[in-house]
Amino acid sequence: MRFHEFQEDKGSTLASRTISRYADEIGPDSMDYEMFKKTAELLDAGKLRSLAQHIYYSDTSPAEYVMKVISKKDPETFEKMYGDQEGYFSLMKPRKDLSDSEIQEGAEMIAYHKHPKDNNLWTFPDAYKDDEEVESPYMSNASMRQFLDALGYNPDFEDQSPVPAKEFIARTTQWLQKNIGKRSPEEPVTRDGNMISGGKPEGHMNQMVKAHNEIARKIIAKYPEVTHLGFN
Repeated sequence: MRFHEFQEDKGSTLASRTISRYADEIGPDSMDYEMFKKTAELLDAGKLRSLAQHIYYSDTSPAEYVMKVISKKDPETFEKMYGDQEGYFSLMKPRKDLSDSEIQEGAEMIAYHKHPKDNNLWTFPDAYKDDEEVESPYMSNASMRQFLDALGYNPDFEDQSPVPAKEFIARTTQWLQKNIGKRSPEEPVTRDGNMISGGKPEGHMNQMVKAHNEIARKIIAKYPEVTHLGFN
């Protein structure tokens, strides 16, 4: 989780942190340790071309592990790297139009409550920061703006203050009810020079709203002191 100014940044994406944590678990004596650490580093830096080549030329087992993590934890990046390929990860080849953009951007939903000693500060439960069970999907800046706009919030999330958690749950629940049987349209991949964007499948917004609704409910059930949700 990225905790804005309240917590030292532990990594740009949930995928990179998951891979890096696993590398720490197996330790530097493992033959796959450096592969995992370099994958996390390249992923954080946005060097998708170098990352794809690094994975492609790695052994099958660690390569499949990191591809699986990226596909689940950071599906937008996986889409940019491998397009709409399906089947075994070991048979997938990276897109030929990848570049090393080195652009670090994106946001996710973070739970907050007022600091007990300073009402002007936001903070979070100590156990929450390392609780993968309630980590929200990491989204690009454009996707986060689109997500917030669909819910009626300020799409400029950098200027959006944390919103009441119960209000967010009510608003996402209402959105889901209104869109029963209405899947968000497919968004084709677009390219501007070396920059690739879009590529969302049909129903992507429905999935994102549902996922955030469920995570928000888990958060307030597990951490009743949480009152607000921020996006950064």
